[in-house]
Amino acid sequence: MPLQITVVPASTQAGTAVIRVLLGSETAPVVRGYYRDPAKAPADFTSHPSFEAVKADVSDGPTLDFSGSDAVFYVPPPTYDGRENGEVARQNAVNVNAALGAAKPSPKRLLVFSAMGAEHSSGIGILKINHISDDVLKESAPEVVIARPPYFQESLAHVFEEIKTDPPVFHSVFSPADHQVPMASLTDISNACAQKLLETGQELPARPYVFYITGPRNYSSLDVKAAAEEVTGKKIDLVTIPKDDLVTFFSKQVGAPIAAELAEMTVATLPGGLIAKDLHVYDNDKNTYKGRVELVDALRRLYKT
Repeated sequence: MPLQITVVPASTQAGTAVIRVLLGSETAPVVRGYYRDPAKAPADFTSHPSFEAVKADVSDGPTLDFSGSDAVFYVPPPTYDGRENGEVARQNAVNVNAALGAAKPSPKRLLVFSAMGAEHSSGIGILKINHISDDVLKESAPEVVIARPPYFQESLAHVFEEIKTDPPVFHSVFSPADHQVPMASLTDISNACAQKLLETGQELPARPYVFYITGPRNYSSLDVKAAAEEVTGKKIDLVTIPKDDLVTFFSKQVGAPIAAELAEMTVATLPGGLIAKDLHVYDNDKNTYKGRVELVDALRRLYKT
């Protein structure tokens, strides 16, 4: 029998990428994607014979039914509706925990999508949703795996919008300009997570089993500039945002509470920050999945002339 794998919420960037990898796997698992609106599931998913789009909402516990699933992939979603992210993350994780316990038969493996730095209980900004989710769910299935990826290379897609100015210029939150931070492609991240889901039933060294994901190397704002210039063929100016101006910078994009959380998360990656201090651990941990996709290649796939 093929593995039955459930992804919730399936509409997330990570959820979508992992589903695509799973549907392309030679092992041919059956995949269920949980959506608030199943009509929004990608057409290439709904046309696949091994995929089912299911109406469910992680914030509405009774809608979650994991019965028959061998593995569940949970991606804790942030909220931007004014509610406190930590409280929402705890309730969502409680809902997932209850659904796992109620499922008949119950899933063997839970893979929680976390983040580098989520081992810390404070000083990590919006990543607190990952710390809380990890803690609530750490013993919720016989096999609990926690994936801790870094900053998505694909999150730099905004560079291509910014450089439409004359002269081309983009703003980076990573300072000083030569300070390198962990970044990995969604391609490597989704491959690593799909692999862990497909290994359901294999013995793990611990519960929870925590593994990190890195790119082939760390990257600085200067590296981003160089990669964008190579992809576009343009000379691009770089402006780094000083640490003290991060809240103001993010406030132009999101509400004030979330802006403060994004700023705190970013500071954790800067020199002296919690995540920056642990880089040697992530790079050398025996449980680290080292990706292969270079930043320039990720940006090249995103660039539209």
